[in-house]
Order: sequence, then structure tokens, then C-alpha cells
Amino acid sequence: MAEKQMELSFEGGLLDQFPQYRDVVRAAVYGCGRQFKAIAADLDMSPSLLSRMLADNPDDNRNFPLDRLPELIGATQDRRPVYWLVERFLEDPKRRKRQAADTLCELLPRIEQALKELER
Repeated sequence: MAEKQMELSFEGGLLDQFPQYRDVVRAAVYGCGRQFKAIAADLDMSPSLLSRMLADNPDDNRNFPLDRLPELIGATQDRRPVYWLVERFLEDPKRRKRQAADTLCELLPRIEQALKELER
């Protein structure tokens, strides 16, 4: 009989991980696994310009243009910026709480059984 491994994630939602939208966009660029200069080239920008646009510098008024966001998502293949917006504006907090409670109700019997197995 094959053993099943249960995976639990204690990572918060995207809004917890990235309080500001700029943070999730920056994470998509720097965490996608592609070279930064390749992403900049896909966007027809220099790496220094892209870096400047993604920086959180209050003294610099150069920001990443929103109309280029679809291109950036295509270049990184990271959809977290889209999911961040969905979580921020479309998810119902009550539904999320119900879903979390349902997940706990499903997991508790399995956790109890695993604890009993460990005690043997």
C-alpha cells in the first residue's frame, strides 16, 4: 500500500504575504526564475529602467505603467499579481473563514488518527 503524504501550508494569503500591490509585482519579477535582463528585454526596457520602475523609492516618480502589466505577467508567467487583485477585491472574507473552518473539520480526524499512530 502506498503511503500518502499530507501537505499543510501555513503560508498566509497573498494579501498577508504582500501588503502592497507593488510587492507582489516585484516578487513576480524577481522570483520567476528568469534572468532580470531577459524580462526587461521582453518588455523592451533596459534592466536599469525596469529596476527603477519596480523600486519603492518615494523620491523617484518613475513607476511601472499599469498598461504594461499584462506584458509583465506574460514575461514572468507568474499570475500572483492577478490573484492578489482577486483576493483583494473579489473574495468574500466570510466565505474564506467558512472555507478555513471546513478545511480544519476535514483535517482534524486525519490529524487525530496520525497522533494515535504516533502513540503506538
